[in-house]
Amino acid sequence: MLEAANATVRIPYICKLIYEAYRVPVFWLDTGGSVRLGLPASFECRAPLQGNGSLLDEVTAYASGRQQADRDDDVSALPLLYTTGFLEQFILLRLAEGEPGTDGTVIIGPVLSAPITADNVADLMRDYKLPPSLQESWLQYYRSLPVLSRMRWYHAALLLHTLVTGEELSVTDLLLAAPVQQQTEHPGDGPDLDLSYRRENEWLHHDPMLEREMFRYISSGDKEGLLGSQAAFSEESFGQLSKKSRLRSKKNLAISSITLATRAAIEGGLFWEIAYTLSDFHIQHIEELNGIPAVERAQTAALCDFADSVRDNRRSKQSRTSALCQNYIFNHLYEEITLGRLAEIAGMNASYLSHLFKKETGLAVTDYIQRERIEEAKRLMELPGITLSDIATRLHFNDQSYFTKVFKKYTGLTPRQYRKDAGKLY
Repeated sequence: MLEAANATVRIPYICKLIYEAYRVPVFWLDTGGSVRLGLPASFECRAPLQGNGSLLDEVTAYASGRQQADRDDDVSALPLLYTTGFLEQFILLRLAEGEPGTDGTVIIGPVLSAPITADNVADLMRDYKLPPSLQESWLQYYRSLPVLSRMRWYHAALLLHTLVTGEELSVTDLLLAAPVQQQTEHPGDGPDLDLSYRRENEWLHHDPMLEREMFRYISSGDKEGLLGSQAAFSEESFGQLSKKSRLRSKKNLAISSITLATRAAIEGGLFWEIAYTLSDFHIQHIEELNGIPAVERAQTAALCDFADSVRDNRRSKQSRTSALCQNYIFNHLYEEITLGRLAEIAGMNASYLSHLFKKETGLAVTDYIQRERIEEAKRLMELPGITLSDIATRLHFNDQSYFTKVFKKYTGLTPRQYRKDAGKLY
């Protein structure tokens, strides 16, 4: 740890370095919890929702509990990572006890790992039963917080530890130091007893080969085989994933199967962004359902959707290079996409890639990108509140007239005509 003679000078310097490097709030608290140094000077944490004390009090209380546990376990002081129930993240490092003015705790945060949207705030308001009138003030608070990716956050913790102690620390060391949740006690009905009960009544879980077979059908895009395989599962072969709610258990099983189906579809060649988006859509739908039959139907529909998507994708019979380029185009449709960037992604000469792509898809790269942007424009036109000029701008068409020209080339209609005809269908 720091020598007491220069710690009083170095701690403020280290705090300033961290603040300047990451532009995140940094605090140095004494052993009593009072703030010795706060950067920036004008930053104020949000007020606590209940009880006494500030947000920093909540964080330091957590740190005190962890530090005592570390002492009891004879664990050396390492940075602590703490996330509040409201998604604020903190790094805490207890300083070595020494001369007055050299101990206490350095706290970095609050920060977010991703931006918080208005919908996120609304969900938090509901989860914590807070009045909707607070939603706007919370949204403004979240928008005031810096956002750091998870890895940058870990590196900030490593940097703080090394600057304070002079010792090296890896990300693995940091994460292994995180508190491990104690295993839940199962008084009288633990997994061993449940295993015994299922064996006695011959309510055994399904054979793993049945599961592999079912997801193999998804990977090959065979919906008929999938449905036949799924029919081989008996009700008793499924685990019970919630003891308090049969509906919750069914939902958990459905979500688990969709997660596995997502991986199977990707292995079958489906663009991963499409696969993950399908997964999100079906899981969100299942979460909204209120009956077991509805959940079972939604689960079957989701698995069939994955199989159909893989089948449609496999019909195009293209090389891995073309599929890789198409996946990149799909994911980056709202950005500028150049042949040079695609060649870099594919790891080949741009001229050769252009020839290969046109041979396999029937379209030049620029024409393919235009067609995909028009398909995306058609999807956007079916959504309320988006103007045609907004769509043209978002999809990188130079102006409205050029957008109209390209749109008519691929659809035979102007954007206004298409939107008007689409509106008649609803």
